[in-house]
Amino acid sequence: MIALLVLAFVVRDVRAQYQPEPEIPVQQQTTDSFINGKLAYTIHRSEGGGDPIRPEPGYFDDLVVSVFQDAGLPYVIAEQAPWKRVMEQAMQGARHVIYPTTRTADREDSFKWVGPISRTIWNLYGYADAKWQNMPFEKILASARIGVLLGSAREPYLRRRGAQQLVLVPREDLLLPMLQADRVDLIAIGGSVLRHYRDIVDPSAQQRDIDGVLPYRSCFLYMAISNAAPVDEVETLQNSLDKNKKSGQFIELRKKHGLSSDTDSAFLRAMLNLDNNGVACLDLFGRDD
Repeated sequence: MIALLVLAFVVRDVRAQYQPEPEIPVQQQTTDSFINGKLAYTIHRSEGGGDPIRPEPGYFDDLVVSVFQDAGLPYVIAEQAPWKRVMEQAMQGARHVIYPTTRTADREDSFKWVGPISRTIWNLYGYADAKWQNMPFEKILASARIGVLLGSAREPYLRRRGAQQLVLVPREDLLLPMLQADRVDLIAIGGSVLRHYRDIVDPSAQQRDIDGVLPYRSCFLYMAISNAAPVDEVETLQNSLDKNKKSGQFIELRKKHGLSSDTDSAFLRAMLNLDNNGVACLDLFGRDD
């Protein structure tokens, strides 16, 4: 019943049916904040922050705040808002910070970047016993109903690759209930995020195993900062993050939040290798290594 109620907010096509929340006027969205007379950065809480799924303070929130504190740059914390809205604020404003943000070619010139702060494997998830498991990627895109977060980097990428039936949602926590209610065949969501949402849905809906159908892209995640931010301050933030990694603070923060701290893992080797600064996304062609 809970899943069905949640689905009342789901729409099939944003241009035709989805009515977004009333937008804050641009002049209010981009209002600058000052601390001791100095223009401050507005740090937008990571998605999921403040709710029972990922209680504050969250890992990414703590990491970003520590980077700003070590850099000595003033900041204010903004309450969580829909992802599409904060993307627009960051693009239009002077010193907005959003994270974790996928660094893609179409976003490259819209922001300044500090990172990477994480990496994700893009996978299509569905029921393990469904027909999609053994299909080529192109055939899946041509015939499956795929749920994806509105405004996410996955949406335009899947369109470019040939997805014919994208089902857009305003919040990613709607994706799993949609799959369970047979509103979509597959969902485009991060595996770690999916595990969070599986913990809070109706257990009676978990009778079929959900598995990754096809890993199709590997992307590094960054802090995306308004393009108007001064270059020297962005460089200071990058240096602060690099120092965080080299000093061991990066690993200690992961331990604090119960995350993997195995520095021999492929993920953390990639995170701690400063040669990966600036790396964006790579296609996997069905491999996740």
